[in-house]
Amino acid sequence: MNTTRLISYRRRIAALVLALFGWGLSTSPAAAQPGRQVQIEFQGLTLNGWLTEAESPVSTVLMLHGSLAHGNMEIMATLAEAMAENGIDSLRISLSLGQDDRQGMFDCSSPHGHRHGDAIPELAAWTQWLVASGREKFVLLGHSRGTNQVARYAAESPDEVSAMVLVAPSVYRPGEASLSQEQIEALERARTLVAAGQGGTLMSDVGVLHCAGAEVTAESFLSYYDPDPGFDTLALAAGSALPVLVVVGSEDPLSEGVADEVAAIESSGSMTLLDIDGADHFFRDLYAYDLVEGMQAWLDATGQIRP
Repeated sequence: MNTTRLISYRRRIAALVLALFGWGLSTSPAAAQPGRQVQIEFQGLTLNGWLTEAESPVSTVLMLHGSLAHGNMEIMATLAEAMAENGIDSLRISLSLGQDDRQGMFDCSSPHGHRHGDAIPELAAWTQWLVASGREKFVLLGHSRGTNQVARYAAESPDEVSAMVLVAPSVYRPGEASLSQEQIEALERARTLVAAGQGGTLMSDVGVLHCAGAEVTAESFLSYYDPDPGFDTLALAAGSALPVLVVVGSEDPLSEGVADEVAAIESSGSMTLLDIDGADHFFRDLYAYDLVEGMQAWLDATGQIRP
């Protein structure tokens, strides 16, 4: 395993400017939507993505957001902008989560019928779009829960994927210790319903992902909470033949233990840890640029940058 801790001079200078002059950095979503929107049809639904192109691209990255989020959330848009400035094309996508033409965050008041694994065929559909647009090879990047979904997709060995970047993954802790009593009871109810062929039955007032008191189908709940070795993102990624970059922020409690887990994985040098000092789970503002700088150096070192 290779480990890099990145402390950017750009960030130090920015911090000095903020301290001296009190200037802020704009985080307005309306101001952070680089690229152009693209849409594809998938199983009767319209899927949304945003393509951001560099002037002289040397690589392409397909990006996937985290739980119930979307392709234009701050971290996705800022990373796309930073990549374009560094000669990297990117396509950041929004999972449908079972909704047609989904825009913005998933509304917690909507019934949850989506499943964790639904991301896999949607990633495959976007792969077809990238290939049709002339991009025959690309790097997969996932953030938070999206890291597990891109790792699962990569495990199917699509020829088009050349490397993986896992941003802010977490350590898989199987069992029910991390679940609330309410979720443990909901899990048992969901198992019973699915076993009886009633996976589409809605369960009410259940906490699912970050939505409290939600309506969720038994099948959907089971897909997120039933213990599954496939949720071990780091082991899954290490088992692939691809170069893997794992990116964590020193101030992200959700990535606690990732560095030790990566160190414990015998991956024949195929996994690299990038530890960005001061960054939290969302790599806000200039931390996103630090991430892209470190990623670009890794892409170059692993032969993902075209001459």
